[in-house]
Amino acid sequence: MPRGEGSSVNGLGFRVVVGALFVLSASCAASRKVVASLSANCREIGVGVAHEMMRDNPGILLLDVREANEYAPDRPHFRKAREIPLDELPRRYRELGAWKREPILIFSRDGTDAASACEFLAHQGFPYVSHVAGGIEAWMRGGYGRSRQTR
Repeated sequence: MPRGEGSSVNGLGFRVVVGALFVLSASCAASRKVVASLSANCREIGVGVAHEMMRDNPGILLLDVREANEYAPDRPHFRKAREIPLDELPRRYRELGAWKREPILIFSRDGTDAASACEFLAHQGFPYVSHVAGGIEAWMRGGYGRSRQTR
């Protein structure tokens, strides 16, 4: 193969790879914008902020989305919490209609399900939803354990 032919094929391959990377990076940037816009009404907060919100807003709705098997004797139940497991939330979110314009604080075991619940409620038009990073496990590690808000 003459020397010039190999370099033109390699140059073409290089252009194809660079073009593909450009298209992929543009689509990734677009998807990040979509995700950011979807989560605009859903905030992640730390346990300290959650504790302050509970202390300063006695009417705040606490939503606990843990499954029945995630409750343990050494983990708190919040006194005034609505307990709706994450897998039931799509059927039962209308029960929260009275709090549609009020702050809602969502807990789960490790924070993962709470984040999903937060996104879901934000999509349903609940503008003031927050989820606790790290969930009940972080709550316990933060030293809050069994406070006046828990039973």
